[in-house]
Amino acid sequence: MAELKVIVTPELVERAVQRDSQHCMIAEAIKEGNPHFKAILVDLQTIRWTNPRTKKRYVCLTPEVAAAALVAFDQGGEIEPFGFVLKTVQSTPTRGSGKPRGGRKLTNQLTIDGGEPLRAGHLRGGSDTSRAAARAKGEAEREATEPAEGDSNVKRSSTRYRRYGRRLLQA
Repeated sequence: MAELKVIVTPELVERAVQRDSQHCMIAEAIKEGNPHFKAILVDLQTIRWTNPRTKKRYVCLTPEVAAAALVAFDQGGEIEPFGFVLKTVQSTPTRGSGKPRGGRKLTNQLTIDGGEPLRAGHLRGGSDTSRAAARAKGEAEREATEPAEGDSNVKRSSTRYRRYGRRLLQA
């Protein structure tokens, strides 16, 4: 599947559910054009569905026109009929579509020749000493960032704040 045409009609907008990835106007349009598709999900970044006939899960990037319409719809705005073409970015086999796994036997026997044994805690953060050091560092950082009296105790992280798509949202 290379392309999929999606046409959103006023009837689909009328029966769609706001802020629902499975029952938005775009998901309803895909469902109406392809009733055999399953697990259709639409969000601002991707549109995904499963085709049981091909036994594949498809992922497409949400076109800008569709993302803008989704934001307007979720905020209660009027939606004009529109259409767009989805181009598949990725398709993966669904579960159970491959060969059966039966018949494998695992044993706990492992032989290693040569080399030296790994030190305790060789994995990152795996030893008690590295955990204690990380805990002490975190406590020191918390104490250094204690708020002054009267200030809020909430500190907004500059690394965890998502800014993706804020241009599309209306105030």
